[in-house]
Amino acid sequence: MSVRSPQPEPAADGEDSGASASVPYSELSADTLIRRERPAPKGGWRRALYTVTGGRINPGDSKTEQRRQELEAAVGRAPLPDEHQSIVVLGTGAEVGTTTVALGLGSVLAAHRGDRVIAVDGDPERAPITERMALKWHAELPMQELIASPDAAVRYSEMNRFTAQTTYGLDVLASAPDDTASRPLGMESLRRISDAVERHYPLQLVDAGSGLQRPGVPVLLGRCTRLVLVTPATRDGAIAAANVLEEVKGTAPGTLAESAVVVLAKGPSGGPGSSPETDDLERQMGERCARALQLPEDQHLGSGRPIDLADLRAPSALALLELAVEITEGFARPERSKRPDPRDR
Repeated sequence: MSVRSPQPEPAADGEDSGASASVPYSELSADTLIRRERPAPKGGWRRALYTVTGGRINPGDSKTEQRRQELEAAVGRAPLPDEHQSIVVLGTGAEVGTTTVALGLGSVLAAHRGDRVIAVDGDPERAPITERMALKWHAELPMQELIASPDAAVRYSEMNRFTAQTTYGLDVLASAPDDTASRPLGMESLRRISDAVERHYPLQLVDAGSGLQRPGVPVLLGRCTRLVLVTPATRDGAIAAANVLEEVKGTAPGTLAESAVVVLAKGPSGGPGSSPETDDLERQMGERCARALQLPEDQHLGSGRPIDLADLRAPSALALLELAVEITEGFARPERSKRPDPRDR
């Protein structure tokens, strides 16, 4: 049995062999020495081409997919601070999309982080927010029992009886159909809910509905660490958002308004993409708060439709990820001054 020599065989008649025509040392890079395998595309025609050719042709992921993966990684790696994080999603008017944003953002956080994340129905005068998500399981007990007996959820296993969970791992504390319209949440009710949630969850999203006039909103803002303000992507919507931010400055002392994120939600007539006008609105609102971004129109985010991240168009999915990155990157920013609890006023 012969053994191949570790050295190349000399060429006959003084001629160079194929091995001697090697790449110059200056061109020997990691890519020429190691055949790097490009990851298989995640979907679309790129995945189809990869599949039908048995992997021989691999166009790689699109720039959009690469951006999605970058944002998902950023959401997952942001460290959570010791302080409980309460993200309040507030609208400038009715039907602007607060539930859509709260559940979409909560789903992204739950899907890409290992923390316990819960979405709280802070405006039970509307239909329960659980109607907008596919659920793994439903709550055993209604929210009103938690309000009536806050000591009933001292342990996490007891809290689970009041919450549903979505297919993305997002816990949901929602109103029951019998609670809507007849029992609006007041300040004391929201305090009791907040006490129970903060005991078990480091991160919560609150769907606060629209406007600052409801009696329980000061409690939500008093415990809020980050405000997300949803408004139509119109000039009137931007004016309304600016007015709400001014009101928040008076309602919630501290930097809550300055650190807010304004979501410019595009309606069906606005089309899915950006425009010079909405780009200008985004720039102007960004000067009044920490960040403004556009949420494109998407039939899968329409009013009343179940929210499933897998069904979203790429621009909508990226917008929710951008929002999640803005929220999670805020975890590492300098701690703001503690806002007083409204009960102490």
